[in-house]
Amino acid sequence: MMKDEYASWAQNYDKFGAITDVNEKEKDFLCSIFARYGVKSALDCACGTGPHLYLLSKLGVNVFGSDYSEAMLNVCHENLSKAGIEVITKQADFRYLENAWSVKFDAILCMTQSIAHLHTDDDLIIAFKSIHGRLNDSGILIMTQGTTHLTLQDRFRFDLVVNNNNFTRVFARDIEEGFQTINILDIYHSDNESRMETNRVHIKIILDDEYRSFLYEAGFSRVDIYGGFDMCPYDRENSRKLIVVAEK
Repeated sequence: MMKDEYASWAQNYDKFGAITDVNEKEKDFLCSIFARYGVKSALDCACGTGPHLYLLSKLGVNVFGSDYSEAMLNVCHENLSKAGIEVITKQADFRYLENAWSVKFDAILCMTQSIAHLHTDDDLIIAFKSIHGRLNDSGILIMTQGTTHLTLQDRFRFDLVVNNNNFTRVFARDIEEGFQTINILDIYHSDNESRMETNRVHIKIILDDEYRSFLYEAGFSRVDIYGGFDMCPYDRENSRKLIVVAEK
């Protein structure tokens, strides 16, 4: 069983931004991919607090969501309710999606390197096989992450993620062989509040060659890897994003 690394800070996770804060470039990317593959239904299998469920609901597809963390799902339900959106969600381990979902989907999303919470090659292949099994014929898997050959360099170790008049969030990454620990420092500095909180997540480093190897072993027929939402090819020297689109 995986540890729920978000249980203690799910309520504060959305300091990154409200789920309604849509990245227009990401929206355009998904629109283009969905049009190319005729996507009518989509599952976000690591939906967290619901930002991509909100985005997908605006794209006119039939949306579903699941997540391993019950704490994150509770926040997700609150967020979707406030936004006036109804989405069927379930608690599910993405290694065993078939235990939660009997239906199949045109697209499955696993965004913001959620898949990297799996720490072994065997678990990753199990997860990709489970995802493959929940896709319709010609279905696609979409994954995104900010970990690239470029951003693993020492000069990107610290990242000022949020900074406003009341709140600051800083990432500091410790990199060891094959893994990175992301230390999250939250600083509350309003007139009424002055305190700090720390959290951390420990994730596997997975890059382009590893994705291709795992996905082909899991049965996918084609793997495209982009370096940004503009669909430029992934470039090990310059890309700050790694985006995977894998066809069943």
